[in-house]
Amino acid sequence: MSWIERLARPGRVLAPLSSGKPGYGVFASGDRRRRPLALVSEAQMRRALSDGAVEPVEAGFVATPEGELRARRDEAGAAGFAVQHGPVERRIVMEPEGERSVFARSGGPLARYFKTQNGKPPLLEPVHAAAAQILERDYNRSALQSRVTQDWSGMPHSGGRAAPKDRAEAPVSRLDAQERVLAALDAVGPGFDRLLLNVVIRETGMGIAERELGWPERTGAPALKLALDRLAIHYRLKKRERVVI
Repeated sequence: MSWIERLARPGRVLAPLSSGKPGYGVFASGDRRRRPLALVSEAQMRRALSDGAVEPVEAGFVATPEGELRARRDEAGAAGFAVQHGPVERRIVMEPEGERSVFARSGGPLARYFKTQNGKPPLLEPVHAAAAQILERDYNRSALQSRVTQDWSGMPHSGGRAAPKDRAEAPVSRLDAQERVLAALDAVGPGFDRLLLNVVIRETGMGIAERELGWPERTGAPALKLALDRLAIHYRLKKRERVVI
């Protein structure tokens, strides 16, 4: 069991080790007098904070909703992408004419490719799921989830104050996430970028995605694997294969 899985359990807190040693520990009920349930290095802690998997509280750090989803994916193993959300949820998808609210099935059309079909091994591997999750996470955090370019947030703030109308007023974190998304799509190349947007972000079925791209039937699945291979290489989750001349 990974440390994030242990932290995601009720009452768990991540705090510096009481022994004075470098690093952190996962403690039950925040009691640092007890032996930690898991050890976390400073590097792991920095990455968790950067990924938004943990957040500070008075007693230390706890898992965020993103961290809890990560724990569920870790627990599910290779099928993790298919269980990262609940059975059915409402999603906002972007269309040329604006945003649209839809109900999406768990994992979307991508989930099927992580399952064994007709005795054949899954088309996609855990590294592909990890790459897709990073792209989706950055997209959800970015300023790209806008209704129109003049209203990047699409929704007013909870205090009744209107959202900023100028994209330049968007939080830096959203603009950074947007740059990461655009860089990732540029890395996978033309055609593959639209495929990932359709299947991973908009959760369009593969048949519809093929027709929108003008591709022959049954060409989308192998192209999806290639696109996610390129995405994983871009995120440094997978090494680029060397070509021997």
